[in-house]
Amino acid sequence: MTREISFGQYALKTPAIFASYRLGDFPSAGLKSHPWNITETEALLINAFDFTRPKFRKHLENGWSVEKYLDFPNKPVMIDSGAYYFLKHPQITVTPEEILEIELKAKAQVGVVLDHPFPPNAPDKKQRITTTIRNTKQMFLALSKKESQMELMPVVHGHSKQEIRDCIRRIRCAMNADITRIGIGSIAPLAKHGNGKLASEVIRAVRAELPNAHIHCFSMGSALSMLLAFHSGADTVDSQSWILSAVFKLAQLPGHYVTRLADREYENREQFKAAKRAFAERIKLLHDEEGYYVKDWQTGNWINIACNGELNDYVDSLSDIHSNENVHNRACHNLWTYNFEARKAREAMHSDKWEKFICKRLSNTRYKFIQAEKQI
Repeated sequence: MTREISFGQYALKTPAIFASYRLGDFPSAGLKSHPWNITETEALLINAFDFTRPKFRKHLENGWSVEKYLDFPNKPVMIDSGAYYFLKHPQITVTPEEILEIELKAKAQVGVVLDHPFPPNAPDKKQRITTTIRNTKQMFLALSKKESQMELMPVVHGHSKQEIRDCIRRIRCAMNADITRIGIGSIAPLAKHGNGKLASEVIRAVRAELPNAHIHCFSMGSALSMLLAFHSGADTVDSQSWILSAVFKLAQLPGHYVTRLADREYENREQFKAAKRAFAERIKLLHDEEGYYVKDWQTGNWINIACNGELNDYVDSLSDIHSNENVHNRACHNLWTYNFEARKAREAMHSDKWEKFICKRLSNTRYKFIQAEKQI
């Protein structure tokens, strides 16, 4: 279902993707500039954990603004609680109230509750969900005492319909209010490790409980998994893989798994050349069939895909021969692809061609069960 969701004074047409960004990736991760304008990014997800680092804490205390520091004006911004990164440390010393203060100072339209995500085989799921509920209550109570327009997004966890229902009931009690937007955590590992069907069932369960709410799926933002999330009922997703995969020399195209574009990944130079030719041919086919196009990620100029020489040069600009010399180009290419795919999904929903589109995209992937479900 396509619709428009409010984020403070801004609005976002859905389905849509938030580009997840760690502060400092430009330039430390190989980015040569902030890629939002050149890739036509519509929404941004930043992380509260980054503001615990001295450099960015100083910016926060001196009047941080996403427009000034990230060149991202007049568009929706969410700030994640950073739970995933805090949980990597032996002890979690940050409090929900401290996270809320960071989120308020970051001036995002939506802040995320400090939740405790877990992998599918975690032995302490119930304890983590209880901690998430406790944090939800504390943060909503603290926000009610502030003069702020920021909204809080609670996060639901569970890997069964019953767990989802129970968690949503407890969130309602903790908020003491209706749930108008909610995030779904702990499902990305399911989708990434062969249990996409369960991930889909979880999203559907949340949508059944909250038919009118804005539903966001955390870390479900690859070119394939975002479509699984949208088909199951999510409005928005986020992805950091646009840059993480670029660092690992991976490039993404709509409807395909990633391709490694580095000389060292292949046994010989001829295999590498064949992989690049196949990648270029897929770009050309997507261009001819769907209007997909690419750019020079330094200048923003369009690449003439019909010109084989120019297209081959483009693929070379994504490829590494020595080390990681083209991270920026691959990162922009990946983010551009994700944004393109979100727009194509929106167009397909709007024109009642959604099922045809989703089956075409996912029929040869690990998510092909969607097509089988449609045929039953």
